[in-house]
Amino acid sequence: MRYTRRSVVSLTPAEPGWDLELSRPGAEAVLCPVIGWAVVVVDLPAADEAETAIEPAFVYEGAVFTPGEFAHTIGELEYALIEPED
Repeated sequence: MRYTRRSVVSLTPAEPGWDLELSRPGAEAVLCPVIGWAVVVVDLPAADEAETAIEPAFVYEGAVFTPGEFAHTIGELEYALIEPED
């Protein structure tokens, strides 16, 4: 399999109750539900290597994004994860 940056290589569901507070420059903060945890390719240091990170997969305006994908597709963002309440 050939990897590219921001590719999701694995996804597992998130427990209910996780949220992501999304802030964009010049816009009001939005609360987005986290639906899963994605293993995402963040760098390709060599042809046969991929560096990965775990990122939240969240729903924003009906589409699913990871923070890296959102920043690349829609624009700059800051976010904070909000854990489920007991």
